[in-house]
Amino acid sequence: MPTATLPRSAQALVGTQRPTLAQVRLLRRVAIQDVEETKKLSAALQDGLGALKDDAKVRKGILSLALGHFSDAEDAFSGTDAYSQALLGLVYHELGEHADAKVHLAAAAKGLPEAKAELVRTLLDGGQIEDAEKALANVTDGADREFLAGRLQDAKGNVEAAINAYEAALEKDPEHVEAAFKLGVLLDRIGDDDMAVEYYLVCADVAPHYLAGVTNLGILYEERGESNAAIDCFRQVLAYNPRDRRALMLLRDAKSSRTMYYDEREERERERMEKIMRTPVNDFELSVRSRNCLAKMNIFTLGDLLKITEQEMLSYKNFGETSLKEVKEMLAARNLRLGMFRDGDERSISKADQKILGESVEKLELSSRTQQVLENLGVSRIGDLAQYTDLDLYKAAGSGQSVVQELSTALGAFGVSLPRPEIKL
Repeated sequence: MPTATLPRSAQALVGTQRPTLAQVRLLRRVAIQDVEETKKLSAALQDGLGALKDDAKVRKGILSLALGHFSDAEDAFSGTDAYSQALLGLVYHELGEHADAKVHLAAAAKGLPEAKAELVRTLLDGGQIEDAEKALANVTDGADREFLAGRLQDAKGNVEAAINAYEAALEKDPEHVEAAFKLGVLLDRIGDDDMAVEYYLVCADVAPHYLAGVTNLGILYEERGESNAAIDCFRQVLAYNPRDRRALMLLRDAKSSRTMYYDEREERERERMEKIMRTPVNDFELSVRSRNCLAKMNIFTLGDLLKITEQEMLSYKNFGETSLKEVKEMLAARNLRLGMFRDGDERSISKADQKILGESVEKLELSSRTQQVLENLGVSRIGDLAQYTDLDLYKAAGSGQSVVQELSTALGAFGVSLPRPEIKL
């Protein structure tokens, strides 16, 4: 099978080197959370990999494991070599059969160093804390070891030690999304929302996105009253799985909160403006001449004044430029203007003109990361970019929440917005 027919997440399956156990776990996570990627992986499995590698059976088994076809994967990993034993251990781990997973991973660890970390994961997930601590001593130093140390301390209830270990993991690998997620959870639990947001943002930005962290980020935003930011998070999750029931429910709730907030704000604004409209013009410091002119024009309240245009005022006898200037200055001091509440006045947001849409994306002055995302997409003009929805961009290679937010802000400065298709709730 040509490499190009495989989805991005599965390219390791056709490389010259066999996939690492970490890559296998990552492929499994992608298959769980990304509906479109799962379809592509299923198609790849049906096409087969036999024409490419001598160990095609094992590589097909890895695809089966990623897709949750555990019986087929178990059959594929029938070898007695350390790699096959490690993969078999991952199968049993996914099935929740931690005792069997322990047996195979322990055997694999004797000849495959990376299996030592997987053994610790299985022991921790199986609740065998003492055995996990002993096994951790054999894991090679690095970000994964620090992460597993954090999980061990977390399991023991040592929150501060767990936080320190997760932070150490991120120092060694700033894109270690599992450490970022666990750290976000702990900080959220102890009430440090600001730092929790920072770490959950790693989950939203590092590809493939760690959607459990993105969901938690949205929940935190919602609790802080930042409904728009929360909605963006839930839309990001639904870009990968439009049927995610939890994300759909959270999105609906966030939209309801925003509507309620907007309704309350609009009601307060309406009441404020009604009070302003009823204010007598004599309450303001206007000259006697201006007051007399306004009275002759049947303008007695501020509301009357806001419904008349500048041209109409000048058309009245004895009302000249001096009086007009005085009235306009009085209104401007209160962020008001003549004619702003005139009946039938229609105001709308103008569409971006064709000149802007034809401009190069260089005009947006984007970060190097965002520029690379657009280059990967083959986008060179603002008009081309405006054809992509926010859901499309979340899933683009190298993209993430910060990229989509940067593009939205940059386009907004030119009166252009990314399409945001409605999600059925």
